[in-house]
Amino acid sequence: MKAVKSWARQVLAGLIYLHSHDPPIIHRDLKCDNIFINGNQGEVKIGDLGLATVLEQSNAKSVIGTPEFMAPELYDESYNELVDIYSFGMCMLEM
Repeated sequence: MKAVKSWARQVLAGLIYLHSHDPPIIHRDLKCDNIFINGNQGEVKIGDLGLATVLEQSNAKSVIGTPEFMAPELYDESYNELVDIYSFGMCMLEM
């Protein structure tokens, strides 16, 4: 459990980094398959930014990502960087 807490903190630090840009960067496909853990050091990296986008308006408008990890507002095609936090929560449930 201690390892999972450490991984969670590192993922959140990565999301803070992405979301603190001006304008924010939204990953849009955060899932366990895109979280890479170095088993020896316990270092975590967020990968596969292929679906990431820069939030140039107050809300993004395209539906994209892995359905099981997507926030409900993605389907309304009006969302912001907080959809990554929902996906993070789904990752924690899976771990």
